[in-house]
Amino acid sequence: MEYRDLNGCVCRLFFEKGQSQFESRHVLVVGKYNGNWLLTRHSVRGIEFPGGKAEPGESLEQAAVREVYEETGAIVNDLEWLAEYTVYTDKPFSKTVFTATFRDMEQMEWMETDGPVLVPKLAIDDNYSFLMRDEGMKAIIEKVKTIEKWRY
Repeated sequence: MEYRDLNGCVCRLFFEKGQSQFESRHVLVVGKYNGNWLLTRHSVRGIEFPGGKAEPGESLEQAAVREVYEETGAIVNDLEWLAEYTVYTDKPFSKTVFTATFRDMEQMEWMETDGPVLVPKLAIDDNYSFLMRDEGMKAIIEKVKTIEKWRY
């Protein structure tokens, strides 16, 4: 699927591994905790799924687990590859999207975000990050909703 994000950049979304021409070093984690969608509140962008950039020597899975914990305090129970998308900017990059469930959530001092946000239903509005409002994220959310274990 090809679309333009809200910054006007061309993006390509893939639901099959190995389709992007760029190595992914960014992660995004879509998941639920106790039946609620787990998001975080970025102090500038607003509400969004947790994610970020893999550190040198870190696998994408390790980065996903770390970013979720740093931004929400949640402990990943399981992690599954869902999709990948490429953003064509001056320096194109790819981001890998995982789904996850979480077994626990720890209270901590937040550094990069204002902590976790739990919502029973995703109702994307102006309180959400621009990253949550483009056509790619809508397609990702719809794909997640088709997976049997996410229908609750």
